[in-house]
Amino acid sequence: MTNFKGLSADSEISDIFDLYPRNSKRLLRLLDDIMCADGALNRGEREAIAAFVSKQNKTPYCVFQHSAFSEVFSGPIDQTNTRIQPLLDYAFALHSKDDDRIKTASEAALSAGWSEAAIYKVVEVCGIFDFINNIVLAAGLKAPDGPMNPRPSKEDLKVSYRSMADAVSE
Repeated sequence: MTNFKGLSADSEISDIFDLYPRNSKRLLRLLDDIMCADGALNRGEREAIAAFVSKQNKTPYCVFQHSAFSEVFSGPIDQTNTRIQPLLDYAFALHSKDDDRIKTASEAALSAGWSEAAIYKVVEVCGIFDFINNIVLAAGLKAPDGPMNPRPSKEDLKVSYRSMADAVSE
């Protein structure tokens, strides 16, 4: 059961944006820029961080989606998470809102060889997914019961956020 009239049990996030288009196009373009533009982290790493943040925010729909997206770009998410563990620790520290924990996690990520640009990318991913997770939770979207079928390809996902933005009519 969803929380907004006009959504059904099999609704996707794009259905929410269709129902409430005000600001959706801008939000999706920002999401596209944060998740897809060249930078210190690759797309799979960013998607893994999005899944991690979504787990912290108790948003199974987003954990499911972004775990699958991460695997498309970077292989098994457990392996990606192991590789980026200092950045996940930093994301967890941000979630805690504890200044000392944030500073310690940032220093640990830098000591592990991650750049300040990578750490800032974590800030962006955490921020946008706190927002997106609230939208999904408010709508009441649930994670699918089984695997994605068909599983999206890299080509499908390269433009997925921008395609959603382009599809929203304001």
